[in-house]
Amino acid sequence: MQQENGAGTHQKLSELVAQYNQHGESLSPDTLAALLKLDELNVQQHRQLGAQYLLNARLPKLMEEQLRTRITGYDRQIIAAYRRFLALDETETRALGELLLVAIARTMHYLSELALWQYYRHAQPDKVFWESVNQLFLAAEKLGLDARPVVLFEGESATTVHDLYLSLLLVAVVSSGNLSARQISLAHQLALMLSNRAALQRQPEGYPSFAVDLDQGRAPGRVRQQLPDGNLRLWNTAEITEQLDRWGVVCDSGVVPVELKPLMMTASETSLLRFLMREWAERPFIYQRAERVRTEFQQVEVAHRLPVIHRLVREQDEASAAAWKNDGDVEEGYRVYGFVSSRRREKSIYTEVQAPSPFPFWELDNKSATGIGVNLPSHGNEWVVLGALMTFREKGESAWSVGLVRRLQRPEPERVYLGIHVLSNRPVAASLHRTDGVPPDAVLPAELIWNRGEIGLFVPLLREDKKLNTLLLSISSYTAGRELEMRARGKRFQIRLGRVLEKGADWCQAEIELLKAE
Repeated sequence: MQQENGAGTHQKLSELVAQYNQHGESLSPDTLAALLKLDELNVQQHRQLGAQYLLNARLPKLMEEQLRTRITGYDRQIIAAYRRFLALDETETRALGELLLVAIARTMHYLSELALWQYYRHAQPDKVFWESVNQLFLAAEKLGLDARPVVLFEGESATTVHDLYLSLLLVAVVSSGNLSARQISLAHQLALMLSNRAALQRQPEGYPSFAVDLDQGRAPGRVRQQLPDGNLRLWNTAEITEQLDRWGVVCDSGVVPVELKPLMMTASETSLLRFLMREWAERPFIYQRAERVRTEFQQVEVAHRLPVIHRLVREQDEASAAAWKNDGDVEEGYRVYGFVSSRRREKSIYTEVQAPSPFPFWELDNKSATGIGVNLPSHGNEWVVLGALMTFREKGESAWSVGLVRRLQRPEPERVYLGIHVLSNRPVAASLHRTDGVPPDAVLPAELIWNRGEIGLFVPLLREDKKLNTLLLSISSYTAGRELEMRARGKRFQIRLGRVLEKGADWCQAEIELLKAE
């Protein structure tokens, strides 16, 4: 097959296994051995497809969908093939010998992979999935195979069905929608490394951190006050978080621990360790969040892409300036920390009858002091990803706010929930000019040029009780230490670009140092 099909072997093998599931009658040990061998020969190509998806964040949507379909299609077919052997009676099962253990472990491995592909898209596995995976572990327990060492694929270290199952449970409790696909994959790989430091128990010994009911089609959950009834399996995470903490200390010194180097974890990704320490903590971690207030029958108008956001903010600035001029003495102020700017305006922005908006409206679910939660249809909003930069305003309001998508969940196939962190309720449109007076590069797109300079948005920021001056600008305009002249609302500031605080595909938020004001 490899000689005839090359890269297409993966798809051909998937079709071959599907034909066996539909028409194949043999359930002999030799047939299972052949399936296991075919699967092992195919695993390298299968993993290469997964790596292509995770490492290529800018895949076109159609190609991404095709790649995901190929991978999950194979997962489902090989799981269905292995399950045929798991359904045999006791006498036939005994005849399978050691092959049965490998088949159960491979089934758990591919079920975990199916769950990961759900989490990559910020969706949740359904009740049927959890019934299936919980019952598989229960069957392994009854056969006495859950703790037997097994090598999944040739050349790999031995693991157990217990550790594979626990790794999936650990990832399930951190799938709240605020990790990227790459981070979820890393979390699972870390869970595989650490799962042998915890044990699933029927009765609690000490403090149980999490629990799962094997008779229910539900994901695991945190143990809060008292244990629920059911066929529970409990585990404590103290040793897991202790190891994460040791790795975190090494990472804080600027070095990636030796054990983590095979994961290709970069220095910026080591912050995931601290996140997992909180999520997998032995006892519930208390978060201090701004109070959320539910809303009903309210909508927000939204737009995205830095050039569009800049245009909307400056149009609002220009409209407001015209209104203030007509009002007389009122002058809008914006606070640039370190320099005194004009006083804050006291009169409200004028209102007028507005033309129908070309931008979509999303349903406002809740509001807090630091952000909003919104519901929206998934169709037509494919641009929405974690970390996406956007602007929004409530229906009927005139001022635009700038925010970042911090949480993304798919409660239903056609619906998306977003948690949006507000960067600023009063962004200021600015133009950025070289200090030597040279105009912007002629090859820059017209939408990145305004007022004879490159576009930028001045965003004052409060972080850890410290007031920062920051600038949203095109990633092509950023160079650390670069000195620029920032012009905003008739004023000029000499600035120096500092560290990057946030970054997207074509924009970044950089801290700025104010050198001189004119």
